[in-house]
Amino acid sequence: MILPLVFFLPGLVGAAPATPPARAFAYVDENTVITAEVAGPRSFVLNVINLSEFVLVIQPGEFIYRGGSGAYYIGQVYESEQEDEQEDAERYTASFLLKGHSYAGLTVIGAFRELDAIEELGVRVGARRFYLEPLAKGDFEQLALEIGELDLESVNPAAMLKKAGIRFMGRDERTDGTSAWDRDWEGLLTEDGINPPKIIERPEIAPTAEARRTRTYGTVKLSGVINKSGGIQGLKVVKGLGRGLDERAVEGVRNGWVFLPATKNGEVVETMIGIEVEFREPEKERKPQAE
Repeated sequence: MILPLVFFLPGLVGAAPATPPARAFAYVDENTVITAEVAGPRSFVLNVINLSEFVLVIQPGEFIYRGGSGAYYIGQVYESEQEDEQEDAERYTASFLLKGHSYAGLTVIGAFRELDAIEELGVRVGARRFYLEPLAKGDFEQLALEIGELDLESVNPAAMLKKAGIRFMGRDERTDGTSAWDRDWEGLLTEDGINPPKIIERPEIAPTAEARRTRTYGTVKLSGVINKSGGIQGLKVVKGLGRGLDERAVEGVRNGWVFLPATKNGEVVETMIGIEVEFREPEKERKPQAE
């Protein structure tokens, strides 16, 4: 069986500086091939090939990278085309089971930043963490072509990779049983393992005319429930400002802000969220200085 992998190559095309930032990454050993590439401002395309006899459990929260500032960013959910028991399309998933001698092409969505300054990118699967090697555009395109010709039914994966001209790349580590194994996830997950909901788009909400006239500014605090599809429900005002700002905040969040749902233990879950909408006082116009 020839492997019909799909790679997001168009996202790598365009004008680039003399030393372009890495936007494609890969890991290869005799049992595992993983590639990741920036697909957009909030997503990566993640391809995982399992050449072993074992089942791999892959979760979006185990996808993590360090930006140039030192901050870490993790995946939130996978895009999904599955259907639930009521045959309603599920928008997101939080776990994927990859059988031996098979592959998965996944779109990882998250509140990603610093996509042009990725210092280190990895995927944690069970007791192993795979650190992917950054690749230049041309090298990644060549690797994608070679991977696309792999035969998953090969009884000797190492020999198959060598014959295809695919070298081992990246590095992996195994858990040592200490808390250091989870250090990069500190502050990104709650103590009980929840990957909290994320706000990925928050357009500024304009104040009302009455608020401008009365110079009423500040923060409106809201609460609501982020459902499994990333929609917000039960939105209500916890602390308001009046002057029409409370209603404006609710309307703006409901119709303009974009959320990703929380996940826990490999499942997408509904979660309460607190939201703050700031109405800032506009800067005063500066009077021209006399010449």
